[in-house]
Amino acid sequence: MSVTPIPRAPYYREKSGSEIAPDSDYKSRLLSWRESAKQQAIVELQASLEWSEIASYIAHLNGDMWPRERAKYLSSFVDNKLGDCRQDTLAQLTDINPTIDVSSAVGEYQQQAKIINDVIHAEWSRRNMGMSLIQLVDHSLFGRGFWKLGAVSPGKLITTACGMDTVLPIQCNGDIQESSAVLYRTLKPPSYFKNIWGARADGIENQSSANMLATTGTNTFQRPGNMSEYTWNSLSPSMRRAMGSRVSLNPAANEVQTFPAVELQEFWVDDFETNNSQHDVLVKNPYISEALHNYHYVVKPGQRLWPRKRLIVFAGDRIMYDGPSPYWHGRFPFAELSLNPVVWAPGGASKYRPLVPLNKAINDIGAGTLDNIKKALNQTVITRKGAINDADWEKYYPNRPGSKLRMNPNANPTADLRFSGAVDLPGYVFQFLSQYLQPRFDKAAGILDVSSLTKKKQVPGGDAIEAIRDSQTSQFRLESKFIANMLTKAGEQAVSNIIQYFDRSTRMRMLGADGQTWNDFDYKAGSLAPAMGDEYAHWTNFALRISEGSLDGRSKDRDKTLAAQLYKLGAISLQELHRKLGISNSQQILKEMSEEAQMGLHGSGGGKSSGGRTPRATRGQRNGKDV
Repeated sequence: MSVTPIPRAPYYREKSGSEIAPDSDYKSRLLSWRESAKQQAIVELQASLEWSEIASYIAHLNGDMWPRERAKYLSSFVDNKLGDCRQDTLAQLTDINPTIDVSSAVGEYQQQAKIINDVIHAEWSRRNMGMSLIQLVDHSLFGRGFWKLGAVSPGKLITTACGMDTVLPIQCNGDIQESSAVLYRTLKPPSYFKNIWGARADGIENQSSANMLATTGTNTFQRPGNMSEYTWNSLSPSMRRAMGSRVSLNPAANEVQTFPAVELQEFWVDDFETNNSQHDVLVKNPYISEALHNYHYVVKPGQRLWPRKRLIVFAGDRIMYDGPSPYWHGRFPFAELSLNPVVWAPGGASKYRPLVPLNKAINDIGAGTLDNIKKALNQTVITRKGAINDADWEKYYPNRPGSKLRMNPNANPTADLRFSGAVDLPGYVFQFLSQYLQPRFDKAAGILDVSSLTKKKQVPGGDAIEAIRDSQTSQFRLESKFIANMLTKAGEQAVSNIIQYFDRSTRMRMLGADGQTWNDFDYKAGSLAPAMGDEYAHWTNFALRISEGSLDGRSKDRDKTLAAQLYKLGAISLQELHRKLGISNSQQILKEMSEEAQMGLHGSGGGKSSGGRTPRATRGQRNGKDV
């Protein structure tokens, strides 16, 4: 198999200022490399365990569980338990915010660790990252999902939930950070490119006519607007021909689009090319000066040109950027989440895989039962030829009230006219439904039927129900660990991005005076990174931890109760109690309590007295008498 090497980028200069001449055929070779890399990414996507089943899962989630060619007289009964499972799973896995803590083992950086921790919590609320996490978990229920992580100046974290058709790792060996490259593709309006690249995006609308996001080969049919991309990518060419609208590959032949969209393709590459010149090379964004960005660097002879990844951006067939990754952490800016990873196939197994056949069996029994009821209400009439006149037989409808039927004189009403009633379904059918299918589905989905517990002779207590719930939701605890692991990896990138992109003014607007440190006043004013040392690796001085079990609402409730008891015993501080209870303005509360204590107001509202003890009520007060 032939190998298409990645072309050498022309956008770096020697430190002396002389331009390194690009290859004359750089553009054509880079476009050829793009097609080869894209095809390899698509082949690996189609080799994943769940890609071919996604269309079926989506159809079941939408309640489309019967084929279109099913006879109209048959029942299309649907009990969409799969959709209920999806909502229950999303609710249980994302019902609360994770407990995130940033720390540093270096004493002089502990104040910075607190600032970074507070910024992460503030951005989590401001950027509505909780909803983005729900979307990510929703994607991962199909096998795996991705978080695209980014940041921009003067201070903003960006998270985008993506499916496996949007983020395509190339040569991924279990961890996306071990991939050779990652392709991110989506549709963007022309204004997106013009806002970023200005005049370089002039005429970018012409790229909107080409076919976007085709999964295999050349596709001259466009996806209908009411069909998801997952479903469209899974259709065969003949089905696309039948359901899609024809699109010419010649841009001039296409109709003008009212709201054009251009395919954005970002290739994040782990390029091992070295500086083979005799001079230091300055690697930077080729379109802006060094003063306007902080990710430029100098490469000595023999060293890697792209130690923190290379980024190549295409808008349609136009090359928009080829240069260094804009992030100091040197990782692919993605975090992968798989709730059921498997070792024998990339992408993990979908949560819906074991549930679809169970849901289908439940619907088969329900539809068959309804069909049998129809037969009982509309019975088949059987007669002997010649017993009834043909004209009278054509007018006879047995289910019509007051219907009449004239029989021939030699006909026997009891023998020549009878009804074929419904077939009595065997008892084991409903036993199989109630004693196996529904309990098995609920167990596989992690659903606890609390209503069945109330039918017992002795209703279990709260602790017993919690114990039963814990025993039946062990898979949710395992899935929470996968989410916590993903958040830890995403959080490490967030730490680096905050150090790189959040200046002092932005931090002070968010946190007040607590948002600045002494590092803001050194030679690199306004930056958390120290002036001396490797600023690009400064983020490695901090550790981010997701508290175990913090994504489980039940365990967090128990932790809150335990924290309240420990505070009463004097084992923890009030500020620690606030952290356990999720109270974000603890400092403000402590300040107000101190002011009230100085004014002599603290405790006047029935709270604790200055001695720290609650006054004991008299016997009359305890009995409800105003004594």
